[in-house]
Amino acid sequence: MSIPPQQLPPPGPFPQQGAYAQPGQPGPYGGPQGWYPPPQKTNALAIVAFVMSIVCALPLVPLILGVIALSQIRNRGEKGKGFAVAAIAIHGVTLAFYSLVLILGLSGALDDGPEPRRDTGGQVTSPGSSDVQDIREGDCFNTDDDLAEYDSEHGGQAALSVRVVPCGEPHEGEAYAVFDLEDGPFPGTEKVTSIAEEKCGGTLLTDYVGDSPKLLESLDVYYYHPQSASWILGDREITCFLGDTSGTSTGSVHDTGTGT
Repeated sequence: MSIPPQQLPPPGPFPQQGAYAQPGQPGPYGGPQGWYPPPQKTNALAIVAFVMSIVCALPLVPLILGVIALSQIRNRGEKGKGFAVAAIAIHGVTLAFYSLVLILGLSGALDDGPEPRRDTGGQVTSPGSSDVQDIREGDCFNTDDDLAEYDSEHGGQAALSVRVVPCGEPHEGEAYAVFDLEDGPFPGTEKVTSIAEEKCGGTLLTDYVGDSPKLLESLDVYYYHPQSASWILGDREITCFLGDTSGTSTGSVHDTGTGT
């Protein structure tokens, strides 16, 4: 007798063995199994460069950090290229803007009019526009700046030029001392303002106005000082001046101890 052929079940997928599954397929614990690349880190230097390009006035530092960050990102495979490129672009535009403004200011292109006329002794006889760096000791002037917005701790960004007038005309400020800082790398805004505070508030003031407490109560001490961008172009000058936030005055306070 012959044995009839048996009916076998159709072939199907082989069952999984053990507790493992194929890569990318659900495993015994419900999650996909297999190898995945680790997440990329964002380059820290790129973030620092980006932040400094917006809030920091230190020249060239964000630019240099951005270039270094790009090199690190390329070598390490990190993220953050957009931050580094943005830092370079923002700081480059900032430097170009300040350089252009300073060049135009030094060339006189931004002046509001002719320079003031002076007599043989240097006293102003006719009003005129003057760069802040050209203010002389004893000059009286008006400015577009609001002196009431300045304070001794924080100061502010000053205009590049003022309107110098004879001291007999109404004016907001009177310069009583002008001196230069030492050459070298920019010492930083905090150091510059510390030097200005010390010298402008010392004997330079009393030598100019005399000892008059009443006068010093009615006027405040201010000063123009170099910024990091102007320092690159050779600006080393600090100009100390007296100003009245309540309005203008006439007459000079030099050696009189009073003003009118």
